[in-house]
Amino acid sequence: MADLLKYLSEKNIEIGARVPDFLLVDGTGQKLRLNDLKGSPAVLYFYPKDSSSGCTAEACEFRDVYQDFKQLDCPVYGISPDDHEAHDAFSKEHDLPFNLCVDPEKRMIDDYGVMGQYQLNDQESPGFKANGWPVDEEDRVVILVRSTFLIDKDGLLMHKWMNVSPLGHATSVRDQLKKSFKFDIAF
Repeated sequence: MADLLKYLSEKNIEIGARVPDFLLVDGTGQKLRLNDLKGSPAVLYFYPKDSSSGCTAEACEFRDVYQDFKQLDCPVYGISPDDHEAHDAFSKEHDLPFNLCVDPEKRMIDDYGVMGQYQLNDQESPGFKANGWPVDEEDRVVILVRSTFLIDKDGLLMHKWMNVSPLGHATSVRDQLKKSFKFDIAF
């Protein structure tokens, strides 16, 4: 995979801090804000593009362990810069049981600091260009960094994963949720 050169935002949400509010729109047109998630934990996972190989692998892994999240009353939300039509086609093609959301103003993407600049190698650059990514003359591209935020029932950040590999990631998130959930029950 391409090398992450830098994050475009200096924003960094610390573990235990309240996550920034957001306005997302799901596939049914329903608006979703942080306040709507109160009372249960939630997974907010950011991915670059519907139907790309890595994003498909990640989404299918979340799909495959989704029942575990559901049993822990933890909704999963996928967020990318794609539009509703792309999300709908992607979700239907892979039978995704969770919501894919649009960040219409890209405010959440900025507030969560998940945009980055990557350096592509000679083999990667043609593929990115063929898929419509804006690759500059030095084979750099600005795209969303694959990241996940696990928030608790009060909107506090429990755990985060930045610049992750799509393979095995959903299982890691699920395992962290189970650990956190057992910790909460102990008190």
